[in-house]
Amino acid sequence: MISDRKTLIADTAIALLASAGARGLTHRAVDQHAGLPPGSTSFYCRSRMDLLSLALVRHGTLDLADLEADAHALVGHVGDDPLGRFIDSLAARIAQWLSPEGRDRMVARFELFLIASHEPELTPVVQGQRQRFRDAATAALQGLGLPDAQALAPALLMTVDGILLAHVARSDDPLPPAQVRAILRRAVTVGPAVSR
Repeated sequence: MISDRKTLIADTAIALLASAGARGLTHRAVDQHAGLPPGSTSFYCRSRMDLLSLALVRHGTLDLADLEADAHALVGHVGDDPLGRFIDSLAARIAQWLSPEGRDRMVARFELFLIASHEPELTPVVQGQRQRFRDAATAALQGLGLPDAQALAPALLMTVDGILLAHVARSDDPLPPAQVRAILRRAVTVGPAVSR
């Protein structure tokens, strides 16, 4: 019951960040929008930082679950172009994240990043989430047999973030799917300028 309640609070916080921005995220607003008794969010998240941390972790968990489902779907497929299948799968996931059904979660993603940039208390949470994504990207690229997978992974993550941000900021002018695939392929075949 506790985990279900915390998940509801986290999901509601993400939805509020997408619809109302950082200013709209309050404990009271979460209670109201989640249909919880007053004080429920404060019970589980004593401070605003606790609430933001919960939302950050939940957001990362949702995104990683999507990517893990995609990776599972690719397992066992035999063919001549595993990198092409990976790129197609990742491009399709990006398209789903930016669809009308998924776009709010991406808006909340960047709201959370912006808030975290001004809140040192959230730095360890963001770093932990980014490391989870780096590890997942490295494992995926290693599975494709790409050299320097560990150095390529951050470049791939930055590329995906850039595509998502460009689409969120300019939802009326999305990149064509073929261009998204070309950008993703370049990120993992040209190699990173830096390996941070």
